[in-house]
Amino acid sequence: MIPSTGTPPVSEELFAFAVRLAARAGRMCAEAFHGERPSSERKPDSTEVTAVDLAVEEFVRKELAAAFPADAVLGEEAGPRAGTSGRRWVIDPVNGTRQFSDRMPSFSTDLAFEDEHGPAIGVVNLPMSRQLVAAGRGLGCWLLIGTDPDPLEALRSGRGRLRADGRTELTGARTQAHNIAGWPESLLTALHRRVWLVPTGGGALDVLAGRADALVIAGPALGYEDLAPLPVIVAEGGGRITDLTGAPVLEGDGSVLVTNGHLHDAFLEVVAEAVQKGSTRAVLVDAHPGWAAEGASLTAELQAALAPEARRVEHIGSTSVPGMAAKPVFDLQVSVADLAASDAFDPPLAARGFVRSRHETDHVPAGRDDGQDRWVKRLWARRGGPGPDVNLHVRCAGSPNERLALLFRDWFRAHPEAVPAYARFKRELAHRTADSGSYAEVKDPVVDLVAEVAEGWAKETGWRP
Repeated sequence: MIPSTGTPPVSEELFAFAVRLAARAGRMCAEAFHGERPSSERKPDSTEVTAVDLAVEEFVRKELAAAFPADAVLGEEAGPRAGTSGRRWVIDPVNGTRQFSDRMPSFSTDLAFEDEHGPAIGVVNLPMSRQLVAAGRGLGCWLLIGTDPDPLEALRSGRGRLRADGRTELTGARTQAHNIAGWPESLLTALHRRVWLVPTGGGALDVLAGRADALVIAGPALGYEDLAPLPVIVAEGGGRITDLTGAPVLEGDGSVLVTNGHLHDAFLEVVAEAVQKGSTRAVLVDAHPGWAAEGASLTAELQAALAPEARRVEHIGSTSVPGMAAKPVFDLQVSVADLAASDAFDPPLAARGFVRSRHETDHVPAGRDDGQDRWVKRLWARRGGPGPDVNLHVRCAGSPNERLALLFRDWFRAHPEAVPAYARFKRELAHRTADSGSYAEVKDPVVDLVAEVAEGWAKETGWRP
């Protein structure tokens, strides 16, 4: 069957190769799942990786290199390998490494194939339940059961073909909610009032099999490897997939909306209304052990990009303090000799997703005689990538606001016993204030008090920025 877009179907042999390769990778994961708990470490982006992730990806890469040496490869762990064919394979060896490490059998092994026409093959293997969902452009979407499924037999017999169907009424639609702890409050409230929110089960598989009407993934953005198999799976299964703004999911903001097709526009309308009416409440998360490494990586990148005007780049703010709950936004400080020199930062920062803010002054702590002109700065912000969210504060070297940012950080680092109390205060404040502006206004006087204590410590210890 030729797809309605006019693009040619992928070959059955290539489809079968992809399914069998993903099945073998899944068997490796299943065997490791029942063995000793693997050691893990944090990558620079703060996500977890285990020896199993690395071993499975290495296996898949070797098989692809042997079968298709001219094809490019993009892997979750080892990054990109260039190719010359114009085709690319995308690997996520263990999608759900945290679940795998915690012995929760809900992870998957994912494989995608892209050619000159776009997404061509998608495979999501759930090895612990022995279910494998696979789709090839023009070949349909299939649920294959067992550890060693025969994809060609499924194509011949028609058994296991998935085709979304179901309700056309949004109210009460059974909607799987993934990563719900990271959702904006406005989105959670808006959907809770209209649909039946349930925990994630089989994700897109459940929508295509009729066990759910929709899947919503919001909060922290998914990576490309997480998303790559989904467009062809959902399209061939008769559903519809976009991000939550309605953009193509591989070009979107890392959110996901999968529906049976009938409900998609209605969902997008609810989401748009939630965004329009949404609050800007400050959201705090627990401290993450990977923040320090990611902050160091960001400062090194920006130091190189903004040289020679940038004298130094420092990771500041709550994410720079071990154990401190924080908004999931990195605060970085660039010290310059003259703020006028920071005009040169616009091009390199714009290329990295930063937008210049009109906010050009800092709060002057209570009791200081300084004029506002001594607390000026430049500010750029990045939201939604590429990379983590960042507030980039540019301040004059030797200015009181540059000094205070470093003193605040270093005092808390030297007094870890004070971190839990301040973190509790921030959480309570975030809960009780309606928006991030009110949160900052109430927090400033407390920061002033901490600064006074920190100044005494600086005098006693001889601390210098």
